[in-house]
This record gives sequence, C-alpha cells and structure tokens, in this order.
Amino acid sequence: MLAGRVTTNSRCRMSAVTLTTRPDGVAVLTFDQSGSKANVLTRELWTEFGDALTSLSTRADVTGLVLASAKPGIFIAGADLKLLANAPVPNDPEVRAFIEQGLRVLEQLEALPFPTCAAIDGAALGGGLEVALACDCRICGTNPKVQLGLPEVKLGLIPGWGGTQRLPRVLGVSGMHQASTMLTTGQSLDYHGAVAHELVDVAVEPATLVTQAAYYVLRVDRKDRRARKFYPLSPPWERQRFKPLREPEPGAATEAVRVLYEGERLPLRQAIQLETEAFMQLAGSEESKRLIAEFFNRKGTRG
Repeated sequence: MLAGRVTTNSRCRMSAVTLTTRPDGVAVLTFDQSGSKANVLTRELWTEFGDALTSLSTRADVTGLVLASAKPGIFIAGADLKLLANAPVPNDPEVRAFIEQGLRVLEQLEALPFPTCAAIDGAALGGGLEVALACDCRICGTNPKVQLGLPEVKLGLIPGWGGTQRLPRVLGVSGMHQASTMLTTGQSLDYHGAVAHELVDVAVEPATLVTQAAYYVLRVDRKDRRARKFYPLSPPWERQRFKPLREPEPGAATEAVRVLYEGERLPLRQAIQLETEAFMQLAGSEESKRLIAEFFNRKGTRG
C-alpha cells in the first residue's frame, strides 16, 4: 500500500530527542531517553522537545511531523512522578512551573504549520497520551503492549497537560461517556479498543508503523482537526446534555468529572486553565502523596 523506503537526509542529535527528515519532507522526532528503560516527561525532556519543535517551526522543507519512540513497547510512560511526590503542599510553585512548561510545549506542537502524527507502539500513559492527543492524528501498532490511558486518578490526580479536555474533543460527542470512564477509572485501551473508540485513526503492523504514519500525516486535514479541538465540544445551550453514567467516588475522580463537563463547553485554552487549577489543588495533597508513595513501593523504587 505504501511506497518508498525510509531514508535520512538531515539529522540533529540531542540527548533524548532525535530528528530525522525523510525524502518526502516528513520529519520524524524520536524519543529515546538515555539511561532509562522508558521515556519519562521530565523538565529536561520537555526542554529538548520544545527546542526541537522550535527548530522545526521555521523549516520550509518540512511537510509533516511524526512522533515516535525508540523504546521497545513504550511510547512515553508519563510524567516524572518524583517531582510530584516531593511537592510539599498543593499549589506548589515548582509543580506549577513544571505543568506550565509542558503546556507550552504542547501548544507549540499544535501550532506547527504542518500536520502531526503520533506513532504509538506500546504504552502511552498519562502525559504520554497527552502528547499524542496534541497531535493531529494517532496511529498505533498491533502490539500487545499498546496501552492508551490516563491513569492519574490512581495517584490521586487528574491529567495536567490537557488530557481532560483533548480526550473528549478527540473522541467526539459520542465518546463523552468513554472519556469519563477513562478519566475516573484510569482504564487503558489496547489497540483494538483505541481503534473502536476512534482514539487512534488506524492500527498497523509494528514494522511499518513509522512509514505508515508518515504516509498518513500527509493526508490529514490539520486545520479541520485542530478546529474541532480548539472550540467548545458542545454549545452553551447544550451544557446540560452530558451526564456521567455514575457518580464517581469523592476525590480526584470527582474533580476529573467536574473539569471534564465544565470544560467541554469552553474553548480549549480556557478549558485547560480550568484543568490546571484543579490539578494544582490535588498535586501535593496528602492523598496524592500517599498514592504516589504506594506506587513507588510497588515498583521497588524511591520517590
């Protein structure tokens, strides 16, 4: 179906990000964090990611961008939880700076003058899925390790990089209940579920994933897809239309539902501001710190 071999005609190497350019003008940005089994969204990775996007934004030779990972079975595992575990209290300035840094980079991604695609062949969880949601399209491999989810509620948190707002806009009006379920339970989707719920555009053989993504990204209507994300999901007169299937337990899940249903009637940027303030009240809370500590204990690591 797809013609052409992937070759490189320009290359820029950073410690965690590699940029290559294909003959068709599609740039491929590959995450490969040195010394780590997974790509984790640290302050340093956000900086390198942002610098790469800045360099791409002025290149007239680039026709599209594919985000990929060199880690087997992992796209991006999520945020640097050590920083969140050490937050002394809610609304900590260091945590806010970390969240705002990521939001700025994702705004850069959504402002690029060419279409973008996330090529996912493994876990895209939490912040990893939020990066993918900021792309114009998503393609995943038919890999049993594919997991797409926002599990922050299990850590006493909600997504902080736009996940509560981009997820429902990507899934659409008919996907509001699925978005609510994912946000309140931390449920992940495999590649079958991701395709069925239109969280990804298509699933392909892993060996051809990046090539297929480069082919697909050149055929995406980026203006239409971005418009659908930037505007409210439903107009003000329909603000009572959506209700969760069941009321969640108090805590992070309740906040996720509130932010989801209040944000869907706002423009994206305002909705994300709503999310940020809710996130900042949860990060550094005793409940969140306890759940993050339990997570580290299960993994055998220290926060």
